[in-house]
Amino acid sequence: MKNPFKKHDNSGKLVAGLALGAAFAGAIVYLYIKRKADIDAAAAELKEHAQDYLKEKRREAKKLKTDVSELANVIHH
Repeated sequence: MKNPFKKHDNSGKLVAGLALGAAFAGAIVYLYIKRKADIDAAAAELKEHAQDYLKEKRREAKKLKTDVSELANVIHH
């Protein structure tokens, strides 16, 4: 029968558990920061060329400048 008043020392397990938890937390933070940097770099590259197609479209588009007296010639029924 065990002695209920005898205290067992579990400090070694506690220190090992805390160290292991800190190592896992550090690894997760490292991977998160590394992944975030990769995503930010890819997003910056995409932002550079995000509106390139609009610039090409603007070059081709021309406004039709008319006066009120010329509207009858523009509209064909």
